[in-house]
Order: sequence, then structure tokens, then C-alpha cells
Amino acid sequence: GCVIDTKWKVGPLSYHACAASPKDAHGKPLEGNLRLPEIIVYDHTGFKGAYARTNLSFHYLGDFWNDRISCVIVVSGVWRFYRDEYYKGDYWDLGPGFYESFFTAAGPDDVVSSFQAIALT
Repeated sequence: GCVIDTKWKVGPLSYHACAASPKDAHGKPLEGNLRLPEIIVYDHTGFKGAYARTNLSFHYLGDFWNDRISCVIVVSGVWRFYRDEYYKGDYWDLGPGFYESFFTAAGPDDVVSSFQAIALT
């Protein structure tokens, strides 16, 4: 199952499960301890303000989170953040790490409308 841990009511969200699933050369799932992709998003730089922790991909972030994400902690996985809903427009790929104000370095702040996990780490 998937768990969404939110401090604030983010409203209804449409989502689908992460598509990232590594396979061997024969198409069989890899064995071993794999971690689900996981991120924590914040609405202010410096890991401040409202936050949400998830391992789900969102094709639209809802009225509260749309164009409000300012910093991210990528706990695991590689995530792609899109400027527009439904995974369209400019995008930024981030692997595990702390991104205190990464949108100001990689592009304008507060522009993310959708994101998805693209790989396991």
C-alpha cells in the first residue's frame, strides 16, 4: 500500500501508482530489498511551511500544491517534476538528496504542477 502523510489538507488529488519497477534481462522483477520512491515537498524554501510526504505520482497537485512547491527532500528514487499538469511542459529530474531551493537554481520558483517517480534507487 501507499501512505500519504500531510500536515495540511491538500484537497482531492488524482494519482496513479509509480511505474518504476526494475527488471532483469528476461523481464522478471529483480530480487532483493528495493525501496519505494519517496519524497517530501515543502511550500517554502529552507524546508519550511506546509509539507507533504508521498511515494505516489501526481498528474495534478490540486489547488493547494499547484505552483507552490519550493523545496524537496528526495528520500529515494528519481523523480521528474513538470511545469504543467499531466506530466507536460518543462521538467527537472532529481535523485536522492536535499534540495533547499532547487527550483530557483534550475528554473523559476513555485512552478510545479505534476510529478512522477521515474526510477528506483
